[in-house]
Amino acid sequence: MKINKGIKAPVQAGIVDFKGIFQDRIRTIVRDGILSLIAQEVTELCGESHHPVGIYKRGGTEPVTITTSSGKEPIAKRRVNMTKEDGTKQEVVLNTYAEVKRSKGMFDEVLEGMCHGASSSGVGKITGTSKGTVSAAWKARSNELLTEFRARDLTGIDVLAMYIDGIFPGKERCVVVAMAIDTQGYKHLLDFEEGSSESAEVVSGLLGKIAARGLVVGRDRRVLVLRDGSAAIAKAVSEVWPDAIQQECLVHVERVVCAKLAQKDKKGFVAKMNILRGVQGAEAGEEAFDDLLKYVTDRNFAAGEALSVRRDCLLAFHRLDVPSTLNVTFLSTNNIENVMGNARGTIGRVCRWRDATNQMARWMGVALMRAQSGFRRVRGHAQLGQLAAALARP
Repeated sequence: MKINKGIKAPVQAGIVDFKGIFQDRIRTIVRDGILSLIAQEVTELCGESHHPVGIYKRGGTEPVTITTSSGKEPIAKRRVNMTKEDGTKQEVVLNTYAEVKRSKGMFDEVLEGMCHGASSSGVGKITGTSKGTVSAAWKARSNELLTEFRARDLTGIDVLAMYIDGIFPGKERCVVVAMAIDTQGYKHLLDFEEGSSESAEVVSGLLGKIAARGLVVGRDRRVLVLRDGSAAIAKAVSEVWPDAIQQECLVHVERVVCAKLAQKDKKGFVAKMNILRGVQGAEAGEEAFDDLLKYVTDRNFAAGEALSVRRDCLLAFHRLDVPSTLNVTFLSTNNIENVMGNARGTIGRVCRWRDATNQMARWMGVALMRAQSGFRRVRGHAQLGQLAAALARP
């Protein structure tokens, strides 16, 4: 197994300390974000501190407590006084402070608006705040969710299978995502890694990152890896988990082969692919594949060649001899493709990515956290014990 050097795992450092560090970081992000929003509103009312204007004047600070998703947080709230026409002074209630005090405050309203495709100015009109305030609130909340996503404890996940796939948010931008299925059938989005392409180095970086967070894969049994036809993913997985069972997605293969066949031959090919999807066990799988390969080769040499070289990775799951009720879950990458589709819906409205900031990481963190909240157990989870037994090392 490949050893990731230079990264101290949470298990080594002490998982309690590790979680505490991230919780402190979340609290700092939220507190700093709220203070930044309040300071911005004060500046809009009073002008710059060295050049005050109008009837509003700064009035020092006062200690208050606000409630965030990380719990109660003490902050030093700035005060603003307004000079009335009769010369008396009255304290002004800051809109930002009033919003964050509400149970569903501005942070969550901004999050929902931005994730559903509204612009900063559009969300500002809905919440009654300026475009700059909305941008600051979005940055603070997305930073909080990104940190929360990467602060989750991965040490308790008993990994049975892994999905690895990439998404391309823009030109020369790729994000590779890893998702695990545990022995009870629950899905866990683990982490992601950014790069300019879906290279083996990016995938290896992702696998090293989740290992550093305490995830143990392949200790008690071999791991089943579901992927598309990416050679980079296959190479990185082979280096990190040499005995992993790699199953290539049948949906992706069907697209590749269909693109080479004549229109009149595609219907028959799809019908035979469906037979391969439905059969159970190694013997039936080999027979269905031979029939499929003969059909394709008789009609198109290039298509037959593309199918033939994929034999082992297309039949890897069938050779485990487990119930066919698991085929829907483990013969395609649909589980993670659905996540990627939801992520595209969230990040697709971004027109320009700023590489000098953590903009892409924040948007992906929010997208994956939202996707995770809608997860259900995989189909056929009652038979996963048989799959775990089949993945035991010979």
